[in-house]
Amino acid sequence: MIGIGQSGARYCAGFTLLELLVVVTLMALAAGIALPLLSGKPTDNLRLRAAVYDLTGAIRATRAAAILRDTQAVLIVDIDHHTLTSPALPQRSFAADIAAQLQVAAPERLSPSRGGIRFYPDGTSTGGDVLLSLHGRESRICVNWLTGEPRVGSQC
Repeated sequence: MIGIGQSGARYCAGFTLLELLVVVTLMALAAGIALPLLSGKPTDNLRLRAAVYDLTGAIRATRAAAILRDTQAVLIVDIDHHTLTSPALPQRSFAADIAAQLQVAAPERLSPSRGGIRFYPDGTSTGGDVLLSLHGRESRICVNWLTGEPRVGSQC
């Protein structure tokens, strides 16, 4: 619709090309964020991150149990069976398609695919690293022997 404004200039009702581009871009961003969440299948990155958080939580719980109970506690990681065992929590498993590599102190190596990280009553540990990978994505968890604290990724 064409009309005349108060200043006498003619104007057209409607949207400019720039306004349409901004709206289309915002809709594309919203769809890009929403579709993976609505698909029901978590992304590989999300699944790997969940496994890392679960293992990090198990490490912290085992360390806390050693301190609270004033005794040693060992978190055992079994790569072949994809399980975590600790006196601080029930046995847990991680997804079978998540590959793991374990690097622990020699006395804590129970078999080629099974080993532990021992925590002492003062919070220290034998230390160790666990590398989790899923379809080309990797995340490393390092347990500091002096503090017993786990660190993830680039903080190792």
